[in-house]
Amino acid sequence: MIPVEGNWDEGFVFSEYSIQSTYLGEDAFGIKRFDTTYTEIGRLLHAMKYNGHFDTSVEIAERCIPYLQRWLSGTRIDSVLPTPPTNERTAQPVYMIAEQIAEKMGIPYTDTVLVKTDDTPAKSMAKDNKQLKGTIVQQRAAKRECNILLIDDFYSTGSTANECVSVLKSDPLIDKVYYFAIAKTK
Repeated sequence: MIPVEGNWDEGFVFSEYSIQSTYLGEDAFGIKRFDTTYTEIGRLLHAMKYNGHFDTSVEIAERCIPYLQRWLSGTRIDSVLPTPPTNERTAQPVYMIAEQIAEKMGIPYTDTVLVKTDDTPAKSMAKDNKQLKGTIVQQRAAKRECNILLIDDFYSTGSTANECVSVLKSDPLIDKVYYFAIAKTK
């Protein structure tokens, strides 16, 4: 696991996404093409997000659970939340992964707390000028004091996750927020 700094109480990324990627040029439609070698978890995540292999959410969760259990041993987690996705999809991979992790750890899961109000992907913003303030909103307030495990599929700069945590920590009943992403992009 790779430790990552942010405004969360503690955060980790499970694995790198890829080992190497070579630019091959553009295809006939102007789409950039790459020859990418993925890590094992990167291959599963790529198949899920971009090739519709949603069944890999179970395998991804199963690989992460032993590490999560060691890391969070003795820590009370009251709810698992996914980071809100930018793109509308029929099936949201980050929701599926977070739900599997919650189920396997026996922790309540909900995807109705945080929502992204702007569909501009953070990855398309300039690294030094990510204007995410106000793009994540909390739709439901906590009903009692709680600790949150925030799950993300990809970690790049952490700007979306940091905005999620800022919003969550503005709720006086949310005490600690732990951040866990499946794969780190380069």
